[in-house]
Amino acid sequence: MHPLLKPIETGRPYRWRKTGRIFEPNLAGFSHGSLPCAVHYDGDRFVIFFTCRDAEQRSQGFMSYATLANGQMELIGAPKLVMTHGAPARFDCDGAIGVCIVTHGGRHYLYYVGWQNLPDGLWKCDTGRAILDLDHLTCEKEFVGPVLGRDKVNPLFAAATAMYVEGNHWRTWYNSGISWTKTDNGWLHHYGIHHAHSANGVDWTCDPGLVLPFKDEYEYAFGRPTVMRQGGVYSMWFAHRASKDIATYRIGFAYSHDGFAWNRRDDLSGIDVADEGWDSEMICYPYVFEHKGEYYMLYNGNGYGKTGFGLAVLDAA
Repeated sequence: MHPLLKPIETGRPYRWRKTGRIFEPNLAGFSHGSLPCAVHYDGDRFVIFFTCRDAEQRSQGFMSYATLANGQMELIGAPKLVMTHGAPARFDCDGAIGVCIVTHGGRHYLYYVGWQNLPDGLWKCDTGRAILDLDHLTCEKEFVGPVLGRDKVNPLFAAATAMYVEGNHWRTWYNSGISWTKTDNGWLHHYGIHHAHSANGVDWTCDPGLVLPFKDEYEYAFGRPTVMRQGGVYSMWFAHRASKDIATYRIGFAYSHDGFAWNRRDDLSGIDVADEGWDSEMICYPYVFEHKGEYYMLYNGNGYGKTGFGLAVLDAA
């Protein structure tokens, strides 16, 4: 039985085996190493895109080559700064956060979230697209504006964080803002996972409503989802917060036969915080990919990437 399908059929959780931290933030003038994405380059080499924050907390994008062998990933050389925040008043003027890489038609596309700060601690973020050059480790924004943003379906923001392409049918499961609630500690955001489709990856039609409802009254946000498809079944890992007893992100799981109606089974997720160390307080922003028949997950730990990112390999046994 295929390793992506076995837990769904048997009801026994996936078993993600952590193989160690890949990147510990150490770049001069920057903190964090968030939302890592991977795309195959050649042989056992990949290109990794991830986001760091400058001294003004603006997100900027870095690329690096990496090797992947025997369940271990190692970055090659110093990461290269390739994407910066946009010009004043543009949708990404306060930061640009890479979230997903799509290879289609011989090109490698990076979808990224452009960030704008608003008064009183509020913010908004919409989706841009860039073109990656893997040979030269460069990233060029394709448009000055967003390809998916606020509209009549998404009144607050629209951050496309997971993509799946079949032929010329593009699908995204994205975070859409639902509401802001004033609390004693400031404004609390509520946002959830929605679905949209496109014929070209640029012009999107958004479907109304959440595809993954909140679990209870304590849950209020979903982090980056990652979606795989095998045997007619979509598998999604995603970050979610909070619960009655846990305030920080954890990684949940859901599956679907059509990409619209999802069965949430967090008990099958197969990965959690460690007992101690860099990912002991939080685990979030999963990115699942396949290489030579094995499945891997890049993920962040404590502080939304403040402690860097690591790798886990799916145990198929």
